[in-house]
Amino acid sequence: MGRSISCSLSSSLIFLLPYIFLFSVNLFGTNLRANHDTNELIQKVCDFSNVQQFCYKIFENDPRTQWATTKFNLEDITIQLAYSNYTKIARKVLTVTSYETNSEFRRIYRNCLHHYILLRLDLENLVHALRFQGDLDQAAQNASSHIFTCMGYFTHFSNISNPFAHDNENLVYFFELIRDIYFAPL
Repeated sequence: MGRSISCSLSSSLIFLLPYIFLFSVNLFGTNLRANHDTNELIQKVCDFSNVQQFCYKIFENDPRTQWATTKFNLEDITIQLAYSNYTKIARKVLTVTSYETNSEFRRIYRNCLHHYILLRLDLENLVHALRFQGDLDQAAQNASSHIFTCMGYFTHFSNISNPFAHDNENLVYFFELIRDIYFAPL
């Protein structure tokens, strides 16, 4: 009796194996088509962008982009990445400001910190503009203005090095990419 059960189980598995294989191939094919569409979308957006290398880099490194099929998806991913980047930089600005002992440096760092606090509201406005089909261009420009103001403090006081220069540049790239996606003819 035990032998007949194993034989019928084996023959059932052999019978089902082609269907399992066909089902797997179909899912794999669907996934390939989705990835092809996503890659085409990313290529169109990044080729249109003023920050092409940055665009390709962030989309290649983010696993969510494999499911992006619309301009809205890419805008959403970019805004989320910008917000995540912002929180890391804001913590860095706060830490550097808190531990600075030179009063002149500390004053400039506090001014930058103030603009980073204001930037949070503009990032929330970006999310709102995306969700309600608002003007992402204007929201991204407003957000960028705080970064440029922070960068301006260090230009005005050239004797003080800018510990946030690379971070500020990355955030500006995010905002530029958001604008580029918004204007991309898709």
